[in-house]
Amino acid sequence: MTKTEVQASLENMPDEFAIEDLIERLLFVQNVQEGLLQSERGETIPIEDVRQRLRKW
Repeated sequence: MTKTEVQASLENMPDEFAIEDLIERLLFVQNVQEGLLQSERGETIPIEDVRQRLRKW
């Protein structure tokens, strides 16, 4: 995560907020970025495999 991304997240917050809300937003952005990178690297699970795993639950 870059300083610019942190600043953008901060700018999108209301004037008053709990620090936990900012932390939650930053973690969300980080997780989305990591998921996109995993997808680009081909580190995904085919949908049929996901369906089979869900059936076992």
